[in-house]
Amino acid sequence: MMIECFHSSTSDYVIMAGIFSDYFSWTNLFYLIGLILAGIATLMASKYKAMMKEIGDVARTLEEANADGKISNAEKKKIMKEVLDVLKSVINLKWKIF
Repeated sequence: MMIECFHSSTSDYVIMAGIFSDYFSWTNLFYLIGLILAGIATLMASKYKAMMKEIGDVARTLEEANADGKISNAEKKKIMKEVLDVLKSVINLKWKIF
């Protein structure tokens, strides 16, 4: 296959399009988008890891408190402490205060 430098015809473009059609396809585009989204999700997960742990602690504390159907004052204080820990981790994402 010889492509002339000073001569451009539609057949040359068809030949070049044929070469790149193996690499640039819709399937490869969607695969690339998937890889980019997975990378973004990984970066976000590492950034928000502490906050997600605190939210899990709140959920676990709420389950323990609601096990008997009633929430005592001590359980309310424990839940509030966990909620404040979540708030602290959210603030630490933006500003490193604590």
